[in-house]
Amino acid sequence: MEGLKTSRVHRKLDTQLKILGFEIMDLLAIMMLAAVNNLILGRLKFAPVFVIVIPTLLAAVLYIVKRDKPENYLLHLLRYLSSPGLYSAGLKNEKLEEKRRNFIAKI
Repeated sequence: MEGLKTSRVHRKLDTQLKILGFEIMDLLAIMMLAAVNNLILGRLKFAPVFVIVIPTLLAAVLYIVKRDKPENYLLHLLRYLSSPGLYSAGLKNEKLEEKRRNFIAKI
């Protein structure tokens, strides 16, 4: 009788793809900023500042801010900051209910 068939499974199969320490969406945002700056301000004599320096500064800021943070940190932060911020897991509160109704009415 033969043994159990096995296959190799790589440990980091579920990790997100990173290039130079940046997530793909971060690199896309940096490149899009450079491309838009080039299209709009490319003919100016100080265009290299807008096309090269500003995206490089954005890359440096993203690299420093996102160091040791979980994947999609900025997306989750933006969703948290844009949420109404009122959550209740217990008894109903009239002020919360009124704010919820007002929030829904705005939408």
